[in-house]
Amino acid sequence: MSRQKDDWYPTPAYATEALLEVEGFGSLVWEPACGDGAISKVLEKWGMQTKNCDLNDYGFGTTGVDFLLETERLASSIVTNPPYKLATDFIHQAINLGVEKHAWLLRLSFLEGIARHKRLYQLFPPARVWVFSKRLTIWRGDEEKNGSGTTAYAWFIWERGKYDETTIGWL
Repeated sequence: MSRQKDDWYPTPAYATEALLEVEGFGSLVWEPACGDGAISKVLEKWGMQTKNCDLNDYGFGTTGVDFLLETERLASSIVTNPPYKLATDFIHQAINLGVEKHAWLLRLSFLEGIARHKRLYQLFPPARVWVFSKRLTIWRGDEEKNGSGTTAYAWFIWERGKYDETTIGWL
């Protein structure tokens, strides 16, 4: 199976709900890779307002917005499932924009890699990593949903100024 061109893999509602059971994000949250609104709809159900944008048009949010080119933050919190191939760049962008708290749904293997360690973790380790004890099933946005998950995922949480220690927990 080939990867979706721009890494559009909608987030199952239960994955966002699991995050919200252990983390708070304030009343306004930015979703810079909103896709079809999967994460934003859950955030709104939990009483938050969302600022939604995406480079591509998946029928939700403001389209044609490249998060990596943004010069101002739209909210003090971010919750997103970014394009995996650009995840490190997205995290650096959030840090550079001064986002107070940001959560990224990523493969657990995002913890690995010498280049990522040097470029990200040595300077800005996450505050927390919430590992799913049951594997998530995430399908490409354009494929039929069948089968079960074979990839381990986690929510990676950064908080501005808290770069001294990473804790790990399970969802």
